[in-house]
Amino acid sequence: MIDYEHIYKLTYRKQWAELLELVYQNSKEASSDELVMGAVKTFEDEFFGELDKGVKSDNAQPLLEKLFLLDKGKTYKLSEERLVKVIVKLVQICHEKGLIEKAYSYAKFCPNNEICAEVIDRKKELLPKIVAHSQSNHIQVTENRKIANENYTTSLFKSRQEEEFFMSVREVFQMFIVYPNVSLSCVINFEKIKTYLSQDEKNFFFRGIIDCVVFDQHNNYKPTKFFELDSLYHDSPEQKQKDGYKDKILSLAGQKLYRIRKTSDRQGRNEFIKLLREMA
Repeated sequence: MIDYEHIYKLTYRKQWAELLELVYQNSKEASSDELVMGAVKTFEDEFFGELDKGVKSDNAQPLLEKLFLLDKGKTYKLSEERLVKVIVKLVQICHEKGLIEKAYSYAKFCPNNEICAEVIDRKKELLPKIVAHSQSNHIQVTENRKIANENYTTSLFKSRQEEEFFMSVREVFQMFIVYPNVSLSCVINFEKIKTYLSQDEKNFFFRGIIDCVVFDQHNNYKPTKFFELDSLYHDSPEQKQKDGYKDKILSLAGQKLYRIRKTSDRQGRNEFIKLLREMA
């Protein structure tokens, strides 16, 4: 039931935000109640008069948003002219506050308006570019925009030794698929082992990678071999701790982690291949 005395008080005191919220919460009953609709009409006329004079955005935004919802919900219909004013003002306010997504969501309702069209164009500039191709009707392809002229990519491998080791693993496990730098979270079921991990080990789990993993493509691409290529870098206390985390995680997952470390410069790809064949 709508409390008419409360409606009178809100209207008299010009507590418009509370009035609109009450109407919004009781939209079904309010939309067919002449007294309530009359109160909203009183607000509407006064509000648009103030809006034309330049009412502060912080005061206007909640009222504009509620008016927009009431109109779209068919509780209280605004004239086309005033609805456009509501939308454009909301677009301006949101854009000034840096709320680009919100400004864009309103702008779409008035795409032919100059201000709305500008916001829509700016939003499109932030969206990936759609690439035209022969199967566009059922496969969408996009590409990023504003690509820098410089190439700042780096090699997948940080040393010649890493590359030699990876090529050696590929040579030995030709019937499988081999990937370098595989995230622990991609190949180990965290939920199955998390109970046995400390907080530091849990944090490491989502950052750690394995140097080289062999996958069986004939068995749902499950990993079968795990390799780490160690060096002098692994002798630091910090790295030893991280290596311990990794060893524990693989152990809990029921997997062996082979750590391989060269002890002389004479050992190269041929030696890696020979070693790996013995371990295969």
